[in-house]
Amino acid sequence: MSNKKISQLDSIGTIDVNQDSIPIVDYSENVTKRTNLANIGQRVLEASSTTNLAEGTNLYFTNTRVYTKAKAAFKAGSNTSITFDDALQTITIASQGNVQSVNTKTGAVVLTTTDISEGTNEYFTAARVRAVVLTGLSLATNAVISATDTVLSAFGKLQAQITANLSTLTSHTSNTSNPHATTKAQGGLGNVADVDTTNASNIASGTLADARLTSAVTKQGNTFNGASQLVQLDASAKLPAVDGSNLTNLNIPPSTGGDLYLFYNY
Repeated sequence: MSNKKISQLDSIGTIDVNQDSIPIVDYSENVTKRTNLANIGQRVLEASSTTNLAEGTNLYFTNTRVYTKAKAAFKAGSNTSITFDDALQTITIASQGNVQSVNTKTGAVVLTTTDISEGTNEYFTAARVRAVVLTGLSLATNAVISATDTVLSAFGKLQAQITANLSTLTSHTSNTSNPHATTKAQGGLGNVADVDTTNASNIASGTLADARLTSAVTKQGNTFNGASQLVQLDASAKLPAVDGSNLTNLNIPPSTGGDLYLFYNY
């Protein structure tokens, strides 16, 4: 076995392929060195994992170490308690009691806007909405209001429509020339003749109301000095020759110095 040789390992257990081989004189020695070489290679492979590396100044992570560090770091504040369970390595943080006071309320406090005083952000009220000034209101658009309009825009459109319709309505109501072309039959006057009764010359027959007579026409007619007629003076402003037999109990004024003569027909 004198011809057997083995390479020599360096200080970290690797083989330099360029080195000269060392002759092995004894076969048993050769076997021992082979065994040592295998053990060294195995240990090199095992050293690549932290499992087989001894802990130095860089400490390994453990739950206990984390728990110990956290336990030392946590401090209880006002109204707060911290409980450590070393056996289970757990930390419990809890509040101590209820809030002492919130807006003069104590105990398990539940607040609403009713409990909070109004600051610069004012609460909604119907009175405030009604009092809002319509700054920026435009009346230029006469159009139908849509669901996408703002309140201010809707007010502007509505007022523009009202203004335009009012103008149209005023013009229509002041029009006396029958703008709808309504017929007398539509007005319930289908049986009334188309006669201007304010002018008597348009009336061929019928009875004319007294109010339609002129001052030159009497209610007794235009014939005189007959039965049931008025007496009309003649051209000399004298009474006409009529029967005066029914004139009785006449009061004759006293004489003023002249002669009084009475005449009668028989």
